[in-house]
Amino acid sequence: MDKPHILLVDDDVFIIETLTSYLEILGYQVTAAYSCRQAMEKLSDGKKVHLMILDYLMPDGSGTDLLQSLGNTANMQRPPVIMSSGIMDPNNPVWEKLRNHLPPESQALIQAYVSKPYTLDAMDVALHEVLGGDYIPGPRLTRQSKNIKSH
Repeated sequence: MDKPHILLVDDDVFIIETLTSYLEILGYQVTAAYSCRQAMEKLSDGKKVHLMILDYLMPDGSGTDLLQSLGNTANMQRPPVIMSSGIMDPNNPVWEKLRNHLPPESQALIQAYVSKPYTLDAMDVALHEVLGGDYIPGPRLTRQSKNIKSH
């Protein structure tokens, strides 16, 4: 398999830069989007996206808004999703209620959840959980700083 292409959707420049560098070292192709609008553009530009890492809260909407749009828009890529948030806990009933309001096609896209601030090891686990055996990244790195914190 070619290098998987990951669409990283987050409005935090530090998260985008740090995670992009890390994922590229592991052998992934990464495209960044800093808003829901940019993510929609990237998902419709024809370049295959194998996975989307999606922040919940962004300047022009929420991750669930973006997933809602994906479920309701024809001819839009619908890659598996790792949700990422510092404010929304996947075990909270509010999250379950938000998720249940999504179209079934959009609900099925959410394959994993990583709470911010997360470690690169936690992201590795989520990546392996979603991409499975389809792609084995390059050698693991020794990291001095394991936390990625949102500013």
